[in-house]
Amino acid sequence: MSDQSSLQELAIAIREKAAQTGLRFVFAESCTSGLCAASVGSQPGISEFFCGSHVTYRNDSKAKWLGVTPETLEQVGPVSRQVAQQMAAGALNKTPEADIAIAITGHLGPQAPVGLDGLLFVGVAVRQESKVILACFEHELPVAGRTERQRLAAVKVLHALVRILELHQAAIQVCQEESPFAVIGSDEIKALLPGSFNPVHQGHREMLKHGSVELEHDVHFELSVENVDKPDLSVADCLERALPLCVQHDLVLSRAPTFLSKARLLGGVCFLVGVDTIGRIAEAKYYSGEEARDKALEELRDLEVRFLVYGRTMDDSFSTSSDSELKFIELGSLSLPTSLQSLCSGVNQTQFRRDVSSRDLR
Repeated sequence: MSDQSSLQELAIAIREKAAQTGLRFVFAESCTSGLCAASVGSQPGISEFFCGSHVTYRNDSKAKWLGVTPETLEQVGPVSRQVAQQMAAGALNKTPEADIAIAITGHLGPQAPVGLDGLLFVGVAVRQESKVILACFEHELPVAGRTERQRLAAVKVLHALVRILELHQAAIQVCQEESPFAVIGSDEIKALLPGSFNPVHQGHREMLKHGSVELEHDVHFELSVENVDKPDLSVADCLERALPLCVQHDLVLSRAPTFLSKARLLGGVCFLVGVDTIGRIAEAKYYSGEEARDKALEELRDLEVRFLVYGRTMDDSFSTSSDSELKFIELGSLSLPTSLQSLCSGVNQTQFRRDVSSRDLR
């Protein structure tokens, strides 16, 4: 469901998806001042899943009702990523029966401080087994009157809740092998940016944005719960990695650890990959020999798969995090089998370069 949907449409979707998942949720509202609660509360039978809302407009309320630290409020201000996350974590802590808490803080104007006009932060806390998973999403509202901005802010919160309920349902379906893949967002899948996203970073988001412009259509993130040389992801692992992505981007969860298995599931898509990944695809050691590799590459061609390949800083073994000397390598510097080279288009460093690795952030 689009984040441009109406409050009523989103409230109906929340009621339906909460009933499907059995999950309960709670809000912590500042700038929306209870509008999220009022919208969802209009749905018949929602009390089975909707726990309530903490409307904390002033700093003192945020601190005393939700446990937001006075130091955070003083140092970064109430309209901040840190406060949104503390509000969500506090609401979940205060509501033991809730599985999800969503908080919002923002400045709707008029007379907003410089840099804060229309700025929103939506914090999320999800309880999964013994873990609480946190995320935060930043939004900028268009110029509009206060009432309209409040409505738009509430839409952002309800859209986030719909996506999180969808993600939870998808993670269970895929992790428990009820389905080979699930989609959060648009069902029209033309391009994928696959990864382990452990953790996701700004380079991933900027790469997706660049690829969308380059290809002139939307790109989905893709996370496989199976990996060629690592244990399967649990539901909690899946939620932790996908939660920062699923609210603002379309996402595919799959049980497809290889590019060939992804293509067999999803058809002739374009994969956005780093040059380190395309180098490993070319290596016969990842198959049962060169003949098996060439057969796999031929099937990728028959499935009309394409690769948009981004340069990476890496060593000679295609590692992007190594004690060895790292060099920035582009597609044209690799010696690839002709059958793989024909499927690839390169992005050079004048078009896009981000020297960041998830391994370095762990």
